[in-house]
Amino acid sequence: MTKKITILTFFIFLTSCGYSPLLNTEKISFYITDLNFSGDKKISNYILNNLKKYQKPNENTKNYNINITSIYEKTIASKDRSGNPTNYNIRIKANVTAISNEGNEINKSFERNRSLTVQVKKIDENELEKKYKESLSNLLSEDIIFFLSSQ
Repeated sequence: MTKKITILTFFIFLTSCGYSPLLNTEKISFYITDLNFSGDKKISNYILNNLKKYQKPNENTKNYNINITSIYEKTIASKDRSGNPTNYNIRIKANVTAISNEGNEINKSFERNRSLTVQVKKIDENELEKKYKESLSNLLSEDIIFFLSSQ
């Protein structure tokens, strides 16, 4: 009985706490007029897919022209005794230049990294690397959106 009361109390507090998502598209106070990419094409495509929904003009909002340069690096983090790699470090960096409709230029760099363990089958390792690239690019997109909305 106490378990049910605890769960009910917890549920009531959670639903009435006023939580709202941080990146709610209805409350975004900017839109992107022009979006240009350079650097790694796959990362640029992942970021573009996430930023497309912010290219629709809204009333009374700032607009930005954005240039994004993406960099992808895969470095060996550790090796075994015979010199073969056992872990890689995947790093994705995005240099963002945003020019507002008032003419203000903002430069910001965003970086995300992740460790990748070497797989026995190279095809599994390539698929995992592709998955990590996409997830890190999505996180970079969220960082960019949060940064632009806080300006």
